[in-house]
Amino acid sequence: MVDQGTGIRVKTGVACLAAVGLIVALTPGPASAASSGTFLPVRYLSTGSTETNAVAVADVTGDGRPDILAGLGPADNTRTSALLVFAQRADRTYGTPTRLAGHGTYHDVRLATGDLDSDGRTDVAMSTSKGVDVFYQRSGKLTAPVLAAAGTAEDVAIADLNADGRRDLVVSAGIGRIRVHHQTTAKAFPASVTLSAPVPDVTPFDQVFVADFNADGRLDVAQSYGSGAWVRSRQANGSYAAATGYQGSGYQGMAAAVGDVTGDKKADLVLSVTENQPDAAINVFAQQTGGLSTTPTVHPAYDSPAGLAIGDLTGDGRADLVAAHFNWLAASVYLQLSTGRLGAYTTNPVDGVGNQPDALAVGDVTGDGQPDILSVAYTKLAILQQR
Repeated sequence: MVDQGTGIRVKTGVACLAAVGLIVALTPGPASAASSGTFLPVRYLSTGSTETNAVAVADVTGDGRPDILAGLGPADNTRTSALLVFAQRADRTYGTPTRLAGHGTYHDVRLATGDLDSDGRTDVAMSTSKGVDVFYQRSGKLTAPVLAAAGTAEDVAIADLNADGRRDLVVSAGIGRIRVHHQTTAKAFPASVTLSAPVPDVTPFDQVFVADFNADGRLDVAQSYGSGAWVRSRQANGSYAAATGYQGSGYQGMAAAVGDVTGDKKADLVLSVTENQPDAAINVFAQQTGGLSTTPTVHPAYDSPAGLAIGDLTGDGRADLVAAHFNWLAASVYLQLSTGRLGAYTTNPVDGVGNQPDALAVGDVTGDGQPDILSVAYTKLAILQQR
């Protein structure tokens, strides 16, 4: 998922707990300038699908309240992907979601949000087996999807890469391959540029990110692929430099995230090492002069960190890190310290955490002025509300 304000593309377990009901009331409280970074017991929204792949938070109904989005892969006797919209009501609760059928078949989906048609309203892009489904916001709701950026899309990001005032679609088209679809004046997304890089391993987990990784004022593209990632920097003439590779400290990773986790206002790259303790870890490739460090700072992690998300949880202006733990019934939080380093993690129980790379989101979905954590949790979405 991409942060549209900054251009950053924001093993063994135990049995799951019982699912809860569909309608969830989340207790609102007074807005607070500073938050604790600690959380109440988890609550759930049911998606009704074993193929709940992705979660995002955005106002897609135009009422100023953040809504919750869930991306569903084809499953449960369906043949197509779908987008669920949990619209936040005036009392800050969420009822039965609206289901919008997509075009994809038998493939995981990922989500990105942003104003694609420059009308001041937030739209949604969902990667599918056939391309990118674009759901435009019209009259307080999302439309049925328009299929854009044709071809298999493993992941999608939204950003104005060529600075023409129109946001583009950046698609992960398989390990070692990215398609850039520049938006035309007719709001079409033809395949404009294909970027590739050699990749040393084969993994089903890949993501795409857009950020300025070398502080030259231009947006670059990156792809994570499990144990590492590669970046291709956009040059002044519009071309892309050769790929620079980044290898993590472990053999298997299931997710990455991009954001400023070192406190210098520059985009860093974060990779999970999805192994059991003592090998479980978080790798931070901090941005230095001219680009990312090729040697990561390694942080210990709770078992099997998978999905990652970055956001300011405490209101101190510093970005914090959240990790979901595959089959270990937990999400952990690393608060960024004033020293520009991530502190020790704390864990929060979450039922049914899976291995989805797009499994986490950060946003205030309870109306108390404090960011909450949302996690994919098998057939549910878990909501961790700050105390």
